[in-house]
Amino acid sequence: MPHLLAIDDDLRFLTSLRNLVSRLGYTMTIENNPHLLEDHLRKQETDCVLLDVKMPGRSGIDVLRSVKSGWPAVPVIMISGESTITIALDCIKQGAFDFIEKPIDPDRLLIALRNATESKSLNVNQTTFLTEIKKEYEILGTSHAIVSLHDFIGTVAPTDARVLIYGETGTGKELIARSIHLNSKRVNKPFIKLNCASIPSELLESELFGFRKGSFTGASRDQRGKFLLADQGTLFLDEIGDMSMDLQAKLLRVLEEGEVDLIGDPTPRKINVRVIAATNQDLPQRIRNHQFREDLYHRLHVVSTTAPALRDRPEDIGFLANTFIRKFCDQYNKPILTLADSAIHEMAAYSWPGNVRELKNLMERLVIFTKTSIVSDKEVKSAMGLPQSEKEHHPSDSVLKSTRDDSEKQQIVATLEYHHWAIGETADALGINRTTLFKKMKRYAITKP
Repeated sequence: MPHLLAIDDDLRFLTSLRNLVSRLGYTMTIENNPHLLEDHLRKQETDCVLLDVKMPGRSGIDVLRSVKSGWPAVPVIMISGESTITIALDCIKQGAFDFIEKPIDPDRLLIALRNATESKSLNVNQTTFLTEIKKEYEILGTSHAIVSLHDFIGTVAPTDARVLIYGETGTGKELIARSIHLNSKRVNKPFIKLNCASIPSELLESELFGFRKGSFTGASRDQRGKFLLADQGTLFLDEIGDMSMDLQAKLLRVLEEGEVDLIGDPTPRKINVRVIAATNQDLPQRIRNHQFREDLYHRLHVVSTTAPALRDRPEDIGFLANTFIRKFCDQYNKPILTLADSAIHEMAAYSWPGNVRELKNLMERLVIFTKTSIVSDKEVKSAMGLPQSEKEHHPSDSVLKSTRDDSEKQQIVATLEYHHWAIGETADALGINRTTLFKKMKRYAITKP
C-alpha cells in the first residue's frame, strides 16, 4: 500500500485529508511542522509528499526544494487555498509533480496520487535498471591508468563535448563510450553504436543517415539512420578512421549544421546528438596521407583519451582474470576455479595483442576445459595456443616500444604456427578479428613460410 506524507500548518485539514486518502487505499503520515519533513523522509519510505504552499516559519517552496534535493525520486503534490497561475507555475518549475487547489476534489486527488505513485515506482525501477547497466559496463582495474581514465570520464561525461577515443583492438573503447553516456545527462536517451569498418562504404551512408522508400533500388520502406535513432542521446562511431573521404565530408556537415539529410528526402531533419568516435589508427598520420579530413578531425577531437593497452597495466591482469573466471564459472554453473600464482605470472609475461578481450576469451576457455580446481601455468599456455617450451618476454612500463613490438610479433607467429597458419583460429585465440590480424601481419611482415 503506498504511503504518503502530508505537511500543512492546519491540523484539522490534515486529519480530514488522512481520512480521505485512507478511503482511497493509501496510508498517510501527517505533520503540521514543516521543519520536521526531512526527519520523516529519513525514517520512513514515502511514495508521495503532499505539501501546502504557504506555512508559517517555512514556505512550501523551500520545503519542495529540500525534497527534490535530497529525495529527487519522491513526487511532490503542492496544495494551496490561495492559488494563482503564477504560484502554480512556480511550483511546477521548482519540481512539483502536480498542483491541487483547496477545497480538494476527491476525484482530482485520486488521479494525482495514482499518477504520482506510479511515477515514483517507475523512477525506482529505472534507477535499479541503470545501476545494473552501469555494473555490466563497469571499467575494471585499479592501476594508475584506469584511475586516470575514471577521472577523465567523470570530468567529460556531464558535458556535451565530442570525444575521440584512441586505443588498440580489445582495449575497451566502446566500454569507455558507454561509461561516458551512462554518466551523462543523456543517460535516459538512446546509446547507438556503429562500426564504420564492418559495413561496406556504399552502405554506410544509408546506415548513418537513413533513407526514404523508393530512393534507390531495394529501398522498399523508409529507414531511420543511426543519427535519427540516437537523437537526444549518444552516437558511438567505432573505427572512424576507416570511413571513406566522401562520407567524411557528409559527416562533417552533420556535425557543423546539426541536421541530417535522409537519402531521397529534400527536407533536412534537425538532431541533437552527442558523437563519440573511436579508432585504433593514427589519425594525424592519415591526415598527412590524405586519408582523413583535417576539418573533421578537429570537429571530433574536442577532447580525447586513450584506452590503455593491457600490457601497460600488468597489475590489473590478476584482478581481471579472477573477475572473468568468477563470471564464467557462474554462467556455466561450474565450481569456482583458482588461478595458481604461476598462471598469473605467465599471463603477466604475455604481451596481449588482443588486450582485455583476449584475456576474457582465455578465461572462458579455461572455465570450459579445465578439469581441476586450480589452473596451472601449463594450462594457461595451452589455452593461449602457445607451445609449452615458449618463454615469453616480461614487459614493463620501461620497455621500449620496439621491444614490445618484437614480443607481440613473436606471440602472433607462435600462435599462427600452433594453429597451422589458420587465420580464423589464430584470430580467435588472440582475441582479435581477422582484419586486425591481417593488419598486424602486414605491419610485422609476417608471411607463411
